[in-house]
Amino acid sequence: MSQELWKEVEQLQEKLHDTISKKGVGSPEAIRVMQAFREKMDEYKRCTKKPLEP
Repeated sequence: MSQELWKEVEQLQEKLHDTISKKGVGSPEAIRVMQAFREKMDEYKRCTKKPLEP
């Protein structure tokens, strides 16, 4: 599962770089992609985070 999530993170990162280079960092599209990237990163972190030992 985490490998699939990481692939999605990488794909969004590439899309983000591409969008920023073409449309600018403040463009609505770049902001949408940036938010999707952050959400996917958060999801990845939650899935890979080890529970604390009691």
